[in-house]
Amino acid sequence: MKKFLFIALCYLLGFQLVAQTESTTLKEVMVQSFEKKRNLSTNPDALVVIDSLQLKINANTSFVPLLNTTAGVKMEERSPGSYRLSIRGSSLRSPFGVRNVKIYWNQIPLTDAGNNTYFQLFEPDLFQQAVISKGPSGGLYGSGTGGTLLLSSPIFLQKSISNQHLYNSLRGYKQIWDVQLGNSQTQHRIFASYWNQHGQREQSDVEKTFVHYQFHQNFSGSGSLDFLTYYGDLRYQTPGGLTLNQFLANPFQARPAAGTFKSAIDQRATFYIKSFQAALAISNQLNQHWAYRWSAGFQQNDIKNPTIRNYEIRNEPNINSRGVMQYKNSSEKGNLSVDLGYEWLSGTFNSSTHNNNLGEKGTLQVEQNAKIQQYTFFAQGDWQSKTNWFLTLSGSLNQLNTGINTTESIFSPRLSVVKKFNQHHSFMAKLAHGFSPPSIAEIRPSTSVLNPDLKAEKGWNHELSYRGKFAKVNYDATFYWFELQESISLRRTADGADYFVNVGNTRQKGIEISLNYQASDQLSIQTASTLQDFKFINYTAGTTNYSGNQLTGTAPFTQSIFAQAKITPHITLMPQFLFTDKIFLNDANTDQLAASRYWNIKASFDRVLGTKSFSLWLNLDNLLDERYISGPDLNAVGGRYYNVSAGRNFTIGTRFKW
Repeated sequence: MKKFLFIALCYLLGFQLVAQTESTTLKEVMVQSFEKKRNLSTNPDALVVIDSLQLKINANTSFVPLLNTTAGVKMEERSPGSYRLSIRGSSLRSPFGVRNVKIYWNQIPLTDAGNNTYFQLFEPDLFQQAVISKGPSGGLYGSGTGGTLLLSSPIFLQKSISNQHLYNSLRGYKQIWDVQLGNSQTQHRIFASYWNQHGQREQSDVEKTFVHYQFHQNFSGSGSLDFLTYYGDLRYQTPGGLTLNQFLANPFQARPAAGTFKSAIDQRATFYIKSFQAALAISNQLNQHWAYRWSAGFQQNDIKNPTIRNYEIRNEPNINSRGVMQYKNSSEKGNLSVDLGYEWLSGTFNSSTHNNNLGEKGTLQVEQNAKIQQYTFFAQGDWQSKTNWFLTLSGSLNQLNTGINTTESIFSPRLSVVKKFNQHHSFMAKLAHGFSPPSIAEIRPSTSVLNPDLKAEKGWNHELSYRGKFAKVNYDATFYWFELQESISLRRTADGADYFVNVGNTRQKGIEISLNYQASDQLSIQTASTLQDFKFINYTAGTTNYSGNQLTGTAPFTQSIFAQAKITPHITLMPQFLFTDKIFLNDANTDQLAASRYWNIKASFDRVLGTKSFSLWLNLDNLLDERYISGPDLNAVGGRYYNVSAGRNFTIGTRFKW
């Protein structure tokens, strides 16, 4: 209750301050989501829009500080290069990697048929905008109770070349080349980056090479063809979780040897991935009523992963296709639009597990192959009345075939209503069904024991939102209530292998409040407050009843503050603060991770001289040298929860563009 009063008091004081200033009209933001381009005031979904400047608030090496400025979103980094992402939930299903969130690049799926996304391959500089849709999005995007992340590349109409160099105090170096050749009809982009950093913790080096080519061609006046491809080669070491005593003795050590298990250093525990994707998209406006968009892509992921326990090799070719036919019509009573489409994901997941002989592949333990296909057929209707009522009704029929689990066919509807009262104030109500089938990594975990009985999570989300503008403040307040059934939770065996089980139901209630205060052209402040009351319901493991316990890995309160202050015409300061409340580290709620306070500040000098520009910046990360854990190992046997994040460090960067 004290937290609610504290937040309310801060916002009331803020409104009193800005009410004394002159009111100005803020620029309306148009967002492409759920196959529609709409402004935020009439969009029924809990959206967050991150622009190109925000994408670069940190040292241009990580998405973590950026996404953690968003209410309801938590991005973790167990070690450099090892990302986890959760939206309105926890990382219970993601001991590593990104699951339960669908990710698209220019409307092309990056998430594979096994419900995994290797998000650590990508660079913040690749994208112009990121749109996060929170909550179930099965009405159009299929599986995932967390939501979707829609990434888009920049549109460029002139020729330019830019080169960046970054130097980190943790013996890190990064270089980026970005070549853009474009005019009103044709655009080419070549992007290449290299990053190498020696982590502060033992066994936590990372090295990444990424190359991308993108082509855009307009045709027939209203049509376009897009082609994008990338190749990523990533290696990051995995130091392993520590016990509390080990963490207190030396938080930067790698997991030491214990019993019959060798240390992370001895076993050279490392994650290697080589990834290639190529995709083609065609869109066209046929006439004033009809339009279509179609895409198809191929993705190949080759993975090697020596761990403390074993040595895994994976070969994962995937193909995907998505198509949408759109119809729209206007009349005296209002505007109607209809979308009909499909999405198909198909992948072959070949895996072999061997003994790990000091970082070398040993005797074969088990070999497993799986063919997975996901089918989604969706329809959506939107009605906009002349009296500023907006109604959206959508639904999708979804099926996952693994050849291992029982095939489930799931229908997910979505209904939303928006009432726009005036230019600045809107009210939204939404009811949406969500589902999330188990990923291939959950069906076939590191125990190498198949789990054919694992079922999809599914449930109903109820949501109310109010968006508006008061003086110079844009605000967005959302309350949601999500009842999730067949919740999937992580378990670990005595030797540290992970496996997953359905644990009954969870009840997830939350409040998200975001403010954007544009004080002047020289100063803007953004705040994001998240309150979450997530609990297990009807959850029994053996003879132990966990019903009523807090959901593992979920902070009941987070507070983010981010500011951009233009000190002079050429110097900008961007401070960031993130408070994360304590979390429970196991389902029994007997072990806790203390609250943390993270400070980051970036100072940049920018100068434009004709057609050339130059930038120099200094980024101070973890300014107060807090010993915090960004990505703990949940439900870890023996209490090996602790993966310390880097202490105070700094990055110097330069960028030339001509």
